[in-house]
Amino acid sequence: MAHRWPTLKMRVYRPMMSGAAPSIQWIGPIRGFQREYRILAHWSWLEAVAVPYVFLLDPTLKPRDGEDYIDIPHLILDGETPENSALCLFDPDEGQWDNTMWISDTIIPWASEWLHHYEFWHVDGVWRGANAPGPINIREMRRLAEGGQDVPRS
Repeated sequence: MAHRWPTLKMRVYRPMMSGAAPSIQWIGPIRGFQREYRILAHWSWLEAVAVPYVFLLDPTLKPRDGEDYIDIPHLILDGETPENSALCLFDPDEGQWDNTMWISDTIIPWASEWLHHYEFWHVDGVWRGANAPGPINIREMRRLAEGGQDVPRS
């Protein structure tokens, strides 16, 4: 990681809770399209399903004007503190990432690409990134669960 992303600083996080797994975290800036973002990449490698998560620290996530966090595409929503939600960077059911892959070669570049799409989405509401099958955001998931129709995407 240090060779490919020298601005990301690593730390080992050891939770104080009994039985909680330690994690590796990388904190620092990466670029979106027009600006830099401070991120936290978090990987609890000892957990049974150990997948890395990326969070925006500065600036924090925000929905488009007049919308809500459930409208942000490709987000692993934290319902209690939505501004602390993780970026959805891959489909774990499709085997797009596993723990034999370097986070520096996959997760961090995918986060940068996600930020590109996020910036454009803020301009016109269109998500230009690749999509996993199914709904693009939480609002769409809820609508489909209530019997609504899937909406074609651009």
